[in-house]
Amino acid sequence: MVNVICPCGFSVPKGTRCDCSQRRAVAAQKANDAARGSAASRGYDGKWRKESQAWLAALGDPLCACGCGRKADMVDHIVGPKGDMHLFWSRSNWQPFNAICNRRKAIREEGGFGRKP
Repeated sequence: MVNVICPCGFSVPKGTRCDCSQRRAVAAQKANDAARGSAASRGYDGKWRKESQAWLAALGDPLCACGCGRKADMVDHIVGPKGDMHLFWSRSNWQPFNAICNRRKAIREEGGFGRKP
């Protein structure tokens, strides 16, 4: 098996991380989560659930706006509101989306799994 040198200077098997590198990654994720705030603090609360479900129901049986052909099961913001509550509640900024496609979009646009946005 081939070993590589991790950022800490330890030799580890290729494709793995040393313990200290894993701890730093977990700490960084916790700090990011704390800075971001909870879903409810960002507006995704009971009022959002009620309004977004009513909006989807009014569309009938919409398909995901990404074009994948899946049934839409949630509302996505076309432009991420990033704290702008006017943009958050603007229905012209809403689109029907499937949860799978929404996660892919979020990773692509906002970063995730160590990827930069």
